[in-house]
Amino acid sequence: MLKWSSQEDAAVINLYEVCGPQWVTISRILGTKSAKQCSQRWHSTLRPGINRRPFTTIEHEAVRRLYCVHGARWARISSSLPDRNPGMVKASWEEMEEERKRIRARMSVARLLN
Repeated sequence: MLKWSSQEDAAVINLYEVCGPQWVTISRILGTKSAKQCSQRWHSTLRPGINRRPFTTIEHEAVRRLYCVHGARWARISSSLPDRNPGMVKASWEEMEEERKRIRARMSVARLLN
């Protein structure tokens, strides 16, 4: 896992405000991360407007529906949920999958007991 310091985060935010999405320029000025790493950090963590609240029922349903269309293409799915990043969408899917597994296990136990 790539570590980012609070100073690097602040620098990326400030540089983005000055340069816009010029990731090569931001990377060169920052000096510690690649352009791709700076871009990914911005879009996944630093970008204003990222919704950090739990997913709503409507968002979960959208993830399910979009997963059926796109598979595990989290970036593509998250593009339909503009305030969510790909990592959040993947975590939401995994959470829903775990819940489905728990429900199936309970149903199997119930069938065995009947």
